[in-house]
Amino acid sequence: MKIPSLLITVILLAILTLVGYMLRNASLRSPVEDPRIGLPILERAALAQLGTIEISKDDDRVELQADEEGKWVVRSLYDLPVDFGKLSAFVQNIVEAKIGRRITARPERLERLDLNQGRVLLTSSDGASLLDITYGKSLPGGGTAFLFDREETAYQATSSPHLDADSTNWAAKTLYEFEAEDVAGIQFSLAGETWGVRREDKDADFASTIPSDEKTPKQSEITSVINQLSNLRFTQVNKREEVEATEEWKGARNNTRSLKFTLFSGENIMVKMSRYEPPSQDEEGEESTVSTADQVTYLRIGSSRADHPINRFMDELTFEASSYTFENIPTEISELADLPEEPEPPEEESEERIADTEPSPPEAVEAIEAIASETKPHTATIEETVEETPPETEPATTPVVETEVEPEKITSEVKPSSPAAEGGEEGTTASEEIVPADPAEPAPSPQP
Repeated sequence: MKIPSLLITVILLAILTLVGYMLRNASLRSPVEDPRIGLPILERAALAQLGTIEISKDDDRVELQADEEGKWVVRSLYDLPVDFGKLSAFVQNIVEAKIGRRITARPERLERLDLNQGRVLLTSSDGASLLDITYGKSLPGGGTAFLFDREETAYQATSSPHLDADSTNWAAKTLYEFEAEDVAGIQFSLAGETWGVRREDKDADFASTIPSDEKTPKQSEITSVINQLSNLRFTQVNKREEVEATEEWKGARNNTRSLKFTLFSGENIMVKMSRYEPPSQDEEGEESTVSTADQVTYLRIGSSRADHPINRFMDELTFEASSYTFENIPTEISELADLPEEPEPPEEESEERIADTEPSPPEAVEAIEAIASETKPHTATIEETVEETPPETEPATTPVVETEVEPEKITSEVKPSSPAAEGGEEGTTASEEIVPADPAEPAPSPQP
């Protein structure tokens, strides 16, 4: 009798457990009378009235709004243009999602669904609510739990969008974009030097704007600069008046690289990038470990079109850019052009070498004799012979008579024939004989 009683007791407990489980999960079943089951979370036709999107999560909030021209801007970030690709994907995800089933309305179960993962509020241009939905956690069977208009009944959404409440992530990062083939010329201002290049059409090579310039543009380097800067993007944005008072802004002004692009349409685009780099040494002179995160790169753009919105943004805001873009801008003009090789200056002879090569008076005499022996016979005078001697030898004071001599008898040695001539007395005539000098005998000292 005890065994049948025990068996009956086990069967009854099993039945009670099954009933309890079914009662506990009864709220998971979708009642047939709930008209929302299977419908889209937002009708596509409602998008025609959409004027504002608000996304909030934790302490962050982003507001996107269509302006008077129908262009979407990030209202919570200085009205910067919105990343339209991201906006389209977000809205498409909402209109494609459907209500899968009713989950529960019991408060204790609602708490376990973590219905605090983010809220999306869509309103029309006149302020009417189009959708107010609060998302919870992902469900094991697929989909996401959510609440309509902060109701007390949770439903399952077949899909849910990524809830990003950071305003910076919703702004279009491209501040200015142009095609590389539209560039007609560039003016570089690097390291205190300015240089420009220009081309006639998109297929031509760039040439210097300076006539008869000795610099030859490096086509590949110039093309690389155009490709790097034809899509100018930012990473962070702040109020200009707040940034100008910082040490980073002041320090970056000493490290600036500027370019001006001229398009074939006639528009000029000014690009200036500057970077603040913390000192590499501390106050004690020791090297400090400064990470690249301490570097700040600022980007400023201007357009010659007065009505271009980029000019207004630059007057009110400061934009930070990637250091990679800054580092790809050349630092000097020599990186963009081939310079002619400078000729080597001639060697200057030292004073010692000049002194060593200067001929002495006897050597000068031998040189004169060598020249005379190679020339034809000619008529020479004593005066001519004396003029060709070095300045240390003074000519005779006695008047001389021009005499026909042979070339081999020309010498700087003059022998007086009489005491009268040697004394140089007035009224006497000296008879002079020109004889060849003995090479082994040194030249006599000149007479006073």
